[in-house]
Amino acid sequence: MKKIIISTLLALLFWACKEKTKFSYSVTVTAPKEYPVEVHEGWLMDDQKKFICAMPKAGVANTRWLFDGKKAGQGGSKIPYHLNLTYVAYAEKKFYTVDADLPVDKILEEFNKGFDVEADLKVDGEYPLVHDTYNTFTIGAAPGGFIVIWLSAGHHRVEICRLQAKEVFVDVNDFYQNADDENQQQFFDSWFKIAVPEATQEEIKEQGIPFGLWDNYRERFKYRFVLQPYDDKDKFTFQSVGYFNGEANLFYLPNLNKNDYTLVGIPNIAKLSFTQYNTDIEFNDQEMLSVFKELQSKHPNKPMDILVVPTFMYKDFKLSVKCEDEIIPLTKYKVKGVWGG
Repeated sequence: MKKIIISTLLALLFWACKEKTKFSYSVTVTAPKEYPVEVHEGWLMDDQKKFICAMPKAGVANTRWLFDGKKAGQGGSKIPYHLNLTYVAYAEKKFYTVDADLPVDKILEEFNKGFDVEADLKVDGEYPLVHDTYNTFTIGAAPGGFIVIWLSAGHHRVEICRLQAKEVFVDVNDFYQNADDENQQQFFDSWFKIAVPEATQEEIKEQGIPFGLWDNYRERFKYRFVLQPYDDKDKFTFQSVGYFNGEANLFYLPNLNKNDYTLVGIPNIAKLSFTQYNTDIEFNDQEMLSVFKELQSKHPNKPMDILVVPTFMYKDFKLSVKCEDEIIPLTKYKVKGVWGG
């Protein structure tokens, strides 16, 4: 009898562990809006080097760094061990390819770790927090063959790894069915005008492509948002923060009450809710990098506070960054609106 019980427990443990290595996900490809790409071919493989799924060929990918790409029916449930992707970068007039193993332990860790999210139904008049996990595997491609992979779900997004693609030759006739009347350079020139925004075309001509920018975004800082209401009665009730490195977090009560510091990239957009009001604030990447680095150079390894100070009747907000006893006002953020009241 004891042997039967032990065998049953071992079987249950086996199946529990097995379930934790299978997670359903869609696969998407994204790129900065200003620097669009398009998939030529590619696939994910499992630990047995067997095909999981192809890369989605969903046309021009320019859905911005903070958002997943278009879903085109590609995905799987096996943990991917290897990525192969070849794509065209229209702003650079080049094809790139990346052929690399993936950090399986990191992928499994993040799938299993997941995140807390509000339930769809109320319990005792409130929406309880329930555990959930990621459902999208996204490959981001930025200028210079810069590749980042994220897991995401809704407003939660976490970086898995950074890879480097290399330039490769692809005959335009193998990529584009209607290219017979165009040579390689004519194809690149015509699609540069079609796919790349006009403002970006001008910037490239005048200043070149900002290679390395997206690597700069990956630098992490320890900080938090701190509300300083004029009547000392208000508080945060919700935070949704998207970062320039492509990650994103949601913060709910009661976790907000802990007021913890997090080690993350510089903020891109913060959706902040208070007792009666809520707002969306967009940050300037160069200002945030400059201010954070200046404070960290003066106060090494000390955490920072982004101070959010509402004006009278919450018509506007004044923001600054504090580290120990030093405060630097921010000037280049944009308050996109204030709602509620």
